[in-house]
Amino acid sequence: MPIVRVTRPGMGTEFEVIACGAVASYLEDAAEQALDEVERLEALLSHYRPASDIGDLNARAAIEPVRVDPRLLAILERALAIGEATGGAFDITAGPLLRLWGIYQRQGRWPSPEEIRETLAVVGRHNLVIDREAGTIRYRRPGVELNLGAFGKGLAIDAVAETLRELGITAALIHGGTSSVYALGAPPGAEAWAVGIRHPGRPGERLGRVRLRDRALSTSGNYEQSFEVEGRRFGHLIDPRTGYPARGVASVSVAGASAAETDALSTALFVMGVAAAKEFGARRPDLGLVIVPEPADERHAPETITLDIEWEREATAAGEPPAPEVQA
Repeated sequence: MPIVRVTRPGMGTEFEVIACGAVASYLEDAAEQALDEVERLEALLSHYRPASDIGDLNARAAIEPVRVDPRLLAILERALAIGEATGGAFDITAGPLLRLWGIYQRQGRWPSPEEIRETLAVVGRHNLVIDREAGTIRYRRPGVELNLGAFGKGLAIDAVAETLRELGITAALIHGGTSSVYALGAPPGAEAWAVGIRHPGRPGERLGRVRLRDRALSTSGNYEQSFEVEGRRFGHLIDPRTGYPARGVASVSVAGASAAETDALSTALFVMGVAAAKEFGARRPDLGLVIVPEPADERHAPETITLDIEWEREATAAGEPPAPEVQA
C-alpha cells in the first residue's frame, strides 16, 4: 500500500502529513488540500503578521473595541477556558513576558523585578474585554498582546486531520515541528501509529514510544530552547503567573483527543510543576501524561500517569513508516 509524505512550512515550523492509502496521487492531493488549512489559520492567528486578525487586534484593541471573525472569537474563548482550567498556567496574553526575557529575540536576558512587575500588569485574562453580542474584543490597557503560539499549531494539526477525514483518508500521521502529533487511524498491518518521545536529558535518545490511534500527543520541554545568565541555565517557558522561568520539570507529554488541547496543556502542565500536573491528570482520566522531573538523566526514571508507554527503544516494524519523535 502506498505511503506518501507531504511537507509544508507554516507557523514558524514545518508541517508534515504521512498518509497511507490505495492511490499515491490521491494521497498527495489530499495532503496538499489539508495543509492549506495551516495557511488559513496562520492568516487568522499569527502575531507576527500585522495583517492577520491577531495582528490587527494587537495593533488596535487597546484604542477601541475591534470586531473579530466569529471563528477567532470561538478560538480565543476555547484558549481562555484552558487558561482558567489550569489556574492561569496557560495564558494567551503572556507574550510581553516572552519579549521581556528575550525569548522572541533568542537572546535571553534577566529582567529586573520592577520590569517583571510592570510586565505582569499587562498579562492576564482580566485585561481582555469580550463583548460576545457585538463580536468585539478590547484591551483594557496599552501593552496587552495576544499570542496563540502554544495553541495555534495544535489547532492547525486538528484542522488538517479533519480535512483528511472529509477527503476519505483513514490512515495518516500529522505533525507540526514534531512537538505535536495527531494519529489518524492506523498504518497498514498495525493497530496504531508508533510515535517516539525524545529523552529531555540525553540528546539523540528516545525516552520511549507510544502508540496512538485517533489521538494527539504534544510535548513541552526546555532542552531545545534555553539561555544562560550569569552561569545559570533557564528554559524558554515562562510562568505567566509569576513572570519567571518555570522550573522543576524537564518535559511533559500529554495525549488526548485534540492536538489544540494537548499543545496548550503540555505547556501549562510544564509550568505547573510535577505535583500540580499529576493532580490535574488525576482529574482528567481522558488524558495521558508523561512527566519527567528535573534533572532528566540516568538517575531519574520518568514518571507516567495513565499513558501506556513502550520504553524499549525498538526499531520500527517492517513496512511501518517511520514516525517523528515528539520534542519541544
